[in-house]
Amino acid sequence: MFARLVAGSDDAGQIADVAVSIWRDVAAALAPIIGQSGVTALLKRSIHLTRAAHPCLSAANDGALPTNELAMLQAVLSQQDRIEAIATNAALLQHFHEVLITLIGASLTERLLRPVWDITSRGDAVPEAIT
Repeated sequence: MFARLVAGSDDAGQIADVAVSIWRDVAAALAPIIGQSGVTALLKRSIHLTRAAHPCLSAANDGALPTNELAMLQAVLSQQDRIEAIATNAALLQHFHEVLITLIGASLTERLLRPVWDITSRGDAVPEAIT
């Protein structure tokens, strides 16, 4: 889904903008249920799981990037080439989804995130620069 959203963009900065937009939608969908700290914890765990395959996420520990996870993610993705930016965020979304399923089950995960996936599948989350 994510790769399809950014298929027309060669700019890693725009890809990062789309990624962060999706993550904000995910947070908005989950925060009323698990709280912002719960969303942050899940994102941190997902970053940890994704680092092995995408070492660019290790930059989060070097202190040179913002401590806010979404700001850090935007900074990291915008510094990658197009392919790595897409692959990193797609893997991060996949790990997040898997961790959430482990915690609350597949049915509830799908129900909570369906509005996000519906919005992104329509392209509503895509900044105008990409559409």
